[in-house]
Amino acid sequence: MEWEIKRGSNGCLLCNKGFFEEEEYYSALFDENKMFVRKDFCSLCWNKGENDGVFSFWKTKVPKKDKPIQTTINLESLLDMFMKLEGNNETHQKNLRYVLALYLIRKKVFKLKSLKRQEGGEVIVLSYPREDKEFDVLNPCLKEEQIESITVEMWQLLNYPYLDCEVLSIAN
Repeated sequence: MEWEIKRGSNGCLLCNKGFFEEEEYYSALFDENKMFVRKDFCSLCWNKGENDGVFSFWKTKVPKKDKPIQTTINLESLLDMFMKLEGNNETHQKNLRYVLALYLIRKKVFKLKSLKRQEGGEVIVLSYPREDKEFDVLNPCLKEEQIESITVEMWQLLNYPYLDCEVLSIAN
């Protein structure tokens, strides 16, 4: 799966209204022909509900020009993406789910419960204490370079201007 990587836009996709400093707007991922495409909407257009086919979304804000870049990550958005990728059999999306699982373990959203062997390979069993759930995630046996590549794509897709290398250290 390839992603159309683009940063947050300067305006709304529907009404073409430009975003101004500190304005809140919605960013959404759409699964279009096995590709994630990011689209941005002003609050007014988003609230009209013309957003069929949304895979995942989050509310964001145009930063002040003189303000340092935000370095916090919206864990709820990552968790939402992880949940929606469950059961997806497309290779790149399975790989993305695995990398998200690694990151969410690192951030203590999930706990590693066990490892088990199944037909098709190794599976990591995750505990999600907040909702008392468990998830099985296939280990696709990615090489370090593949994990790094998926991580970079993920951060660019979500418009995070930096690479959090914590994910990479988990894979070793």
